[in-house]
Amino acid sequence: MTSGLVAGVGAAAVPRRRRAPGRAVPVRVVVTVAAVLLVLLAVGAAMAAGVRTFDVRTPSMGRTAPVGSLVVTVPPGQHRLAVGDVVTFVPPVAAGGGTAARLPYTHRITAIADGAITTKGDANGAADAWTITRGDVVGRVVTVLPGAGWVLRMLPWVVGGTGVVWLLSGFLSGRATRTAARLVGVSAVLAVVVAVFRPFVALVVTGVEAGARPVAGVVSTGLLPIRAVGPAGASERLVSGAVGQVPLSPGSDGAVAIAARLDLTPTGWVVLVVLCAVPLVVGVLLARPRHRGGRRPGAGTADAEQVAAP
Repeated sequence: MTSGLVAGVGAAAVPRRRRAPGRAVPVRVVVTVAAVLLVLLAVGAAMAAGVRTFDVRTPSMGRTAPVGSLVVTVPPGQHRLAVGDVVTFVPPVAAGGGTAARLPYTHRITAIADGAITTKGDANGAADAWTITRGDVVGRVVTVLPGAGWVLRMLPWVVGGTGVVWLLSGFLSGRATRTAARLVGVSAVLAVVVAVFRPFVALVVTGVEAGARPVAGVVSTGLLPIRAVGPAGASERLVSGAVGQVPLSPGSDGAVAIAARLDLTPTGWVVLVVLCAVPLVVGVLLARPRHRGGRRPGAGTADAEQVAAP
């Protein structure tokens, strides 16, 4: 019985080893690192399998692949190319040589005859001036990601601008002030990048048909709906990648100026205003001075004096 007491006391006296404070890795860090590794692994496996992505820079494919889209292709392999397939290819060298024509194109197959493949952009009026072979095909398009190309183009500038904002705001005193300055600064960086790249509102004039009633062919190259307005005030509403015609004044057979104006529904305008106002409102709220307990400066002292008074 005595030995049992001694053993119990001895066991209780042994201190437990505890983890040193501050060494535990936060769960969110582990989850973030794991997610990044999984994404990199998936991208690496896809590239090894021949999957490629291409940023659409011209409006030739219309609404099928608007400007700023990212097309995902897979090698044709044993797949039999057919009329109607959208493929990415490198056209043959143009007569006289040169490298300008060796850029990748993404167009639709419109005809196949004796191994010669004819392609055409959905928004183009005529077929391409060349024919290609299966060996010229880089891949068959399996997915189109609208807007992803814009994101890839703007991302380096946004990251660089955000880094500058973070560095400069580090000299400010007060955590709330730094957070507010960073929020407003990053919003300003986004605004400048968007103004330069114009991913939301833009159009391209594809040509002018002269005659008694001339019209200008236009294609929307932005992500949001627009209204293409001609010099005479005539207009047409276009969504991303849509092709349209804007009536012109008689005698307009040369260069014309077509304006692109944002054309949202009332709900769309409300959403846009809210998205633009949120960073500013949150920044102002974070920059406001805070007091403990939510009291006004001096309120706690006044209350103490009243209690102490006889």
